[in-house]
Amino acid sequence: MLDGPDEDGSGPISEKSPHEPDEFDPSSLGPDVPEAPSAPDGTGDSEVAALFWKLVVVFNIALLALSVGPMLAYFEGQVERGLQIFLVGVIAFAYGTFRYVQFRRSRTDDEQTDTETEPRDHNG
Repeated sequence: MLDGPDEDGSGPISEKSPHEPDEFDPSSLGPDVPEAPSAPDGTGDSEVAALFWKLVVVFNIALLALSVGPMLAYFEGQVERGLQIFLVGVIAFAYGTFRYVQFRRSRTDDEQTDTETEPRDHNG
């Protein structure tokens, strides 16, 4: 006969290890999921997140206008309207880039003032 269970339920497949638990616990399969660190006061992250989503919308509008404007001018022959839409895209892209560069500069200025206020070790 094959190596399957016998008719009475005892066999090499139906045997349990002495280390096997009586009931399966799915949470014992892997490590625990770490918790995300939270900001100490929460105000800085919300400002950054708000600016991030604002810039996402601005760059999406810029991308849409920069692509639809030339297509409207070329395929539909509406050159004036296509140029207007394209210029809206250029302005939106310039505004988004300006705001992003302004944010980066303010972050580096903050980091520089933080390092200037820390005491320095003059021995090394």
